Amino acid sequence: MKTKNVIFGLLISVCCGTVEAQTTSKDPVYLEVISNASKTINYTVGLYPLTCKTNDAGNKTYLTLYVLNSGTNELNWTKANHILIVLKDNTLAFNYSTVAETGNYACLYVIPPTKGFHEQTLCFNGKFIAEDIANVYLMESGEFYKLVYYKAS
Repeated sequence: MKTKNVIFGLLISVCCGTVEAQTTSKDPVYLEVISNASKTINYTVGLYPLTCKTNDAGNKTYLTLYVLNSGTNELNWTKANHILIVLKDNTLAFNYSTVAETGNYACLYVIPPTKGFHEQTLCFNGKFIAEDIANVYLMESGEFYKLVYYKAS
């Protein structure tokens, strides 16, 4: 599974020019590949901690999530999908749903099959920085997936 994660991580970096504008292949990433045996479901989720920004006035934190759909079926991302972040002080933060219907802040979208890509800005209540993150999880359809941390090379 780790080999697949590395390959898909490199695929995200190579295939997505918009990713290169904000991140490079040398950036750290929290990454997981979720798939079934037939590969109808086969997508990669990557959270890039260097995109972490805070809004002091609103006591908010923002991070960028990239989703690459390599499956043969379209991927329906719902408002029920959440990124959960465990901070080093054992505080739990999870992204909240926004009212945006389009663009990077939208929490409900469809990603086309075979190399479909989406960039989502995740919004969190409270302030934290990338160095505060201990673990990252994806909660999707009642399942929890731990994203694996890959250090910058």
